[in-house]
Amino acid sequence: MLERLTFSGRRKVFGIWGHLAFLVWAVVLAILAPGARVFVVLGLVVAFSVLFCKGGLRPLRRWGFWFLVASALALSPFFIGDKDVSLFGLGLSYQGFWVGLWMALRGVSIMLAMNAFSSAVSIAEVARLFEWAGLKGLGFAIGVAFNMLPTIRETIDTLYQAIKLRGGFRRKRLTTLRTLAIAVVVNSLRHGDEVVSAAQARAFDPKRHGAELPPPTWADLALGIALLSGVWILTS
Repeated sequence: MLERLTFSGRRKVFGIWGHLAFLVWAVVLAILAPGARVFVVLGLVVAFSVLFCKGGLRPLRRWGFWFLVASALALSPFFIGDKDVSLFGLGLSYQGFWVGLWMALRGVSIMLAMNAFSSAVSIAEVARLFEWAGLKGLGFAIGVAFNMLPTIRETIDTLYQAIKLRGGFRRKRLTTLRTLAIAVVVNSLRHGDEVVSAAQARAFDPKRHGAELPPPTWADLALGIALLSGVWILTS
């Protein structure tokens, strides 16, 4: 029922078990993969998002996303490690640069994996997953939150551009940022309330026992085996 309200996309190859396995795999490998192997993890996350998750790479089009990545790269040489390189009279750390690079790549991998999961899995599927784990009401709440992430990002971009075109950041920037934050929160709450109201209109009750989760498909099992092999290869 809720799929029609909040989720539409391409025909899925993997079920919720496959996408959940990939999310866990990406987070674990992004943390454990040594050194340059995190490039492999990031490449696999990008490839999976392109092939199986509609809108999975949407964060790459956001300037704020790249600002966070650039901040990690730019600040790490100043605060991590011994200052062993001088650039324009500034003491920098060669070790800090590499630590910042690996940290940024791990963060990008995790964020893209989470965005891919939220793009590919519907609210109803997440609710069933938590219901299966004995957390009925929490499943619906987490499902709404996951599926609202793309909407919140679009709201931030739209409001930022609207304020910028009206010269809102030329003066009183702190006041403008506060106005932007309030507008984002209000719009997010309104959208969440609309989702809940639509669900209630269709007699959806998160505490009521719903449909069972489908068992893992052959594609999910094959993906799980491939992911386990990837863990062994990338961490050995």
